[in-house]
Amino acid sequence: MTALEAIRASEQAYAAIPYTETGENIQRFSDTVNAAGLAGCQGQPWCATYQFAIELETVGKEQALTNWCMSEQTYCGYSVFSTEAAFLRKGRTGQTPRPGALVIFKHSHMGRVLSVEGDSFLCGEGNTSNAAYDRNGDACAVKRYKAADARIKAFCYIDYQNIEMDAKTLLKAVGNVYQMAHNGHYKYGDSKTMPPCADGLISCDRLIARALYNLGYTTQPQGGITVLNMDTYLKRWGATVIKDANALKAGDIVLMRDSSTTPTPAWHTFVLTAFTNQNLVSKYDMGAQQRIDAPQPFVNVPLNQWPGAKWFYCAYRFGESASTGYTFTPSAVKQGTNSNSAYLATEILKARGYQGVKDSKGALQELELNFKWSKGDLAAMTRYKWDRIINGRNLSTGNGAGEINSRDWVDLLGGGLPFEALILPDKQRKGTSVLLCQEILRARGIKGADGKPLSLDGEWGENTVHAVKAYQKARKLKVTGKVTVDVWRDMIGIA
Repeated sequence: MTALEAIRASEQAYAAIPYTETGENIQRFSDTVNAAGLAGCQGQPWCATYQFAIELETVGKEQALTNWCMSEQTYCGYSVFSTEAAFLRKGRTGQTPRPGALVIFKHSHMGRVLSVEGDSFLCGEGNTSNAAYDRNGDACAVKRYKAADARIKAFCYIDYQNIEMDAKTLLKAVGNVYQMAHNGHYKYGDSKTMPPCADGLISCDRLIARALYNLGYTTQPQGGITVLNMDTYLKRWGATVIKDANALKAGDIVLMRDSSTTPTPAWHTFVLTAFTNQNLVSKYDMGAQQRIDAPQPFVNVPLNQWPGAKWFYCAYRFGESASTGYTFTPSAVKQGTNSNSAYLATEILKARGYQGVKDSKGALQELELNFKWSKGDLAAMTRYKWDRIINGRNLSTGNGAGEINSRDWVDLLGGGLPFEALILPDKQRKGTSVLLCQEILRARGIKGADGKPLSLDGEWGENTVHAVKAYQKARKLKVTGKVTVDVWRDMIGIA
């Protein structure tokens, strides 16, 4: 799951509400940054602070600073051109729009690329209006610009890595949402917006809804998931149901019921940070205004702090099987290499539309799937690297431009080495493992249920399941539509 989806939706939501200043350059975003111990610069132009505050609310302070090429000591996210300079020092600026990139306008204004569409892009902005280039409005807006707009000075590139859900990841996200609500003086109530809590309202279930939203679980009902639909939603995304209160662990989402045996709005939920026994837990809990205002997590409190009768119903746990999968490390590839790694690299390039050398008529030839790294493969990899460099990636070029080293593999696969290709069940998921599966299937000509080549969207859907089944049938494997360790080994063939 990427944070980019949540950031993009937050900007669209603030533009749609619409969110406006409450005074001369007075807004909640500066408060959010100030509460993190950084310079929020309340009362001053806030186009840059708006972008950093959304980053902060989504990924937390440590990751937000890393994303912006800053530290606590060097933080300058309130300044447009100082932010650009921080990215420039890291070699992460360019002239091509890329989703998630910060847009630096020449007239000291900042926005963010929300999506790229042909030769134009959608841009999210704060301290603006619906008028193009406005750098001193009082609201948030989403606008469209040409990629080659002469008023754009540069784009600052941020890499949003895929996040696989587990207890540690969920706890970090919940803690970030608590800080957002506590420091932002949110009110207790049921949010009606998407993303959840963008209207400044939060409750026990909306705490979880916003945390999941920030992790990329954006397909929630308006206002966010609630205790009424939590069971269906969490199980859909692969959560394990825990019925034994003595088996609780940190990171569990706990659901408490009242005298009713089916969910009602009076049911309660929270997230455990530690479990001592059935009576004492530590937790994040937004069940009342005084809880929002209090320091959290609450430590060693009863399983149910609420007055009146409440009973443990169940808990939901992510990530118990997330660490199981097929782990492999592809080897270096250069001209003449004959290996499974060369085959895999050709599949990835072919799936992404890269072609080889020109034929006698001057047309680029399709890549051939084989184990030998040929001149055509070298040419395709060289073009791939230059495309990535243009978009802010630091990959090796020169005489070895068409070769693949470990750093290049990390870029091709979208994850570190050794690469862990997660087991993919017949549930919806997103991430680098799904994308790699789609690329392999697409390169081999296997199509989806719609009869079209698979979209490389990294999302586990019906078309991908259909293609997996077709692959399993062709390879004489058990047809399940699931990618197990054995299926990964057959697909990749790298020990």
